[in-house]
Amino acid sequence: FLNVVPVIALRSICRQSPAVSMIPLLQGTQRASFVTLARSSLLPSPSLNTTSSSQLLQLPALQGVTGSSQTTRSVTKFSLVKGKRKTVKAVLKRFKRLEWGAWIRTHSGRQKKLFKKSAALKRRLKQHVFTNATQSWLLDKMVTNYWRRPKHYINDPYRPYHRRDEYFATQTKTFKV
Repeated sequence: FLNVVPVIALRSICRQSPAVSMIPLLQGTQRASFVTLARSSLLPSPSLNTTSSSQLLQLPALQGVTGSSQTTRSVTKFSLVKGKRKTVKAVLKRFKRLEWGAWIRTHSGRQKKLFKKSAALKRRLKQHVFTNATQSWLLDKMVTNYWRRPKHYINDPYRPYHRRDEYFATQTKTFKV
């Protein structure tokens, strides 16, 4: 049975700093220490009158509660409105799909610290990079069928790269009439 502690009591607990050695930690996490505190009933009972600082305990600092700075770009498999799969917009912003199934992207870090890069490296950074088969397969799963179909744009700068005739699997078929 867990004691219910109001938010005001938790705020007052976090502000005070008496003996922390009384808190048994399971794994050093915020949640584990809170559960341990609640089970051992070390938390003060909620009351309107003020309690002395010797009765309050300090919870561990919030080190990783808000999450890391790494963003997740997971796929929405079923949207709330129509129940359909949704495209990850970050993929469309960063990558371009060629007609034969490969994805290309610009080189990472191409605009950073150019003053210390050689001319040859600056030239190579202007070129595009192909993704490997695993990355292409993953990107194909992150977009819908609409974005996997070939798109034809006027004056497309990627037009020469949409064909790959030197490889058997992506060779265009010519028909004799």
